[in-house]
Amino acid sequence: MSDCIVCATRGGEGSRAVQREAVRLADEQDKRLVFLYVIDTSDIDLRDESLLPAVKKELFWLGRALVLLAQKRARLQGVQADVIIREGDVPAEIGKFLQESNASLMLLGAPRGTTANVFGDDAVERFAAEIEERTGVPVQVIRPESAPLKQVSDGGNAA
Repeated sequence: MSDCIVCATRGGEGSRAVQREAVRLADEQDKRLVFLYVIDTSDIDLRDESLLPAVKKELFWLGRALVLLAQKRARLQGVQADVIIREGDVPAEIGKFLQESNASLMLLGAPRGTTANVFGDDAVERFAAEIEERTGVPVQVIRPESAPLKQVSDGGNAA
């Protein structure tokens, strides 16, 4: 894979907005699009460790559903997209994938209600800066309010 746009996704309104912008940019720049989902179970506090395999399986299923839906939406816009699911530490896995894929740009969705302020100190802005500094790949943060909703039928599926 070379010179692609990577769209990290996780679900919610921020992810819908970032997916729309990623599809638009991939189409505009005629670049390959990759939807990336990372499963990280390190913060899950399970009283019964025997439940971890079931939790991982459910998170994988959720991630797969989210990226396949994003892929379908891209296809409806005439954009070919790949889907990648990784497991591990989110920043580390994103960084590794950006290097492996020779990405030219990464897009992150911000949760609704977060704001970019003059100091860029909200969590998603700090995360974007950390990834960009570590990988050298430009990272754009897309907020739900900044990516206008374009009505596209997704077969009644919403995520």
